[in-house]
Amino acid sequence: MKKGFTLIELVVAVALLSMVLSFAGVIFNVSIESHRTAKANAEIMRNLRAITDQLNTDFAGIQTDAPLLIWFERQEPNDPNRYDQIMFFANGDFQSIQLYNDREPDWEDGYRTISGNVARIHYGQAQIGTAGNSEDPEDMDEQDRMLARRQHILTADEGAENWPAESMSNFDFDRNEWYEHDSLSLAEWKTVEANEYDTIVEVCFDERPWIDMDDPQITFHKLMCEGVGSFAIQWAYWDDSEERFLWFPSEDPAGDGSKSPHFRWMGDKFGVLFNVPGTSFIFRWEFIEDGDVKYDTAETFESSFYPKALKFTFRLYDSKGIINEDGERGREFTHIVYLGG
Repeated sequence: MKKGFTLIELVVAVALLSMVLSFAGVIFNVSIESHRTAKANAEIMRNLRAITDQLNTDFAGIQTDAPLLIWFERQEPNDPNRYDQIMFFANGDFQSIQLYNDREPDWEDGYRTISGNVARIHYGQAQIGTAGNSEDPEDMDEQDRMLARRQHILTADEGAENWPAESMSNFDFDRNEWYEHDSLSLAEWKTVEANEYDTIVEVCFDERPWIDMDDPQITFHKLMCEGVGSFAIQWAYWDDSEERFLWFPSEDPAGDGSKSPHFRWMGDKFGVLFNVPGTSFIFRWEFIEDGDVKYDTAETFESSFYPKALKFTFRLYDSKGIINEDGERGREFTHIVYLGG
């Protein structure tokens, strides 16, 4: 008599096989998703280390008696994204990436780089695209934004073009974008008058660093990190009435919602200058009482004032858009550098 499987046994076997395959599929999908998430987190952490390591290196050598410019920007009230920029001077071991020969025909000894131990450094999100067809960061998707780091090495090399001139008459966007050197010494930069900084702010901050991923000569010496959706800067000062350090600008200056955000009355785009001769600035705490705006205290900072620390808050995105925390893409990080004094 031939033995075989009954219909019920076949049905049970098929059901068990289906369950095994289903569980295997779930486990496989979970493994794949975990692998994708791990890679995305690793990408973000690599970018985080690249940014914080470079910030630490640059600010370890910051010249606290030289000009420090910070530009604060958002597009509208309650905009979660910031597009801040900063420019300062630092000691370090700097070398240009660009080769200058094709832009400097007077140099007869072939291609060369420029090196030095002091540089003017700028951080900020870039405008991206080709000449005449580039986008500002606020017009781009968050994960497509890029952080730029632009350095200009202070040099006395007589072969380099003499720019900027003392009067800032030739301080323009094209030179600031292409060159990686300044001809002004640090001592000369310290004497640049406040009225010259309209031009400096326009060239350095209004005209963001330009990045074109198809043009390495334009891009490689400025590209710091991709996927930086928001870049916010705050500086610390001591408040006598609060008897503690506070951060400016803040959305909640008092920490309890009793005072209006700094952006409310400063506007959505403004800046501060430190160590610039002839400048000082005042800001006032404000609060609402019976529906009217009233002023609590006023803080005046002279040109000799210098912040104790800087706080950088940025949101990083992975290239695939995988990371999503609390309903928001990307991850937010805060990094503080102390400036001494």
